[in-house]
Amino acid sequence: MTVAPAAPAPAAPSAWELAGQLASFTPATGRARSQHFTGEMEAEVRINAAAAPYPALGPARVLPPGAAVVELHYPVGASEPVTLLAMVKRSAGYDPDGGDWEYLVLTPQGTSTHRGALPLCKRCHADAPHDRLFGWPR
Repeated sequence: MTVAPAAPAPAAPSAWELAGQLASFTPATGRARSQHFTGEMEAEVRINAAAAPYPALGPARVLPPGAAVVELHYPVGASEPVTLLAMVKRSAGYDPDGGDWEYLVLTPQGTSTHRGALPLCKRCHADAPHDRLFGWPR
């Protein structure tokens, strides 16, 4: 019997290695109500160059390792985000049953409060139609 490797355990809080690049991420959406946080926040999605195929993903498209998708969350009408949720595509084998995505919960300053193959994130994103991604906020 072959046993699949366990997903990496969530890591302790730390500075996100891509935080310094966030200003160069391309806006992929305008602001809209987020499906996260029971829809009480507005959000916008930003992507790095490796994630350029998002939001035009189709059922057969998969983003490459290094692709990062970040959703910035704002209280309604606020100008500054209060939290960020990110997904980073990792190399094959990082978390095969989770599409090899790492999930991060970040402060606006880019410190991760939670990161890894986070079970709650994985459970919801397993239902996403395109490489564990749902698309633009609705």
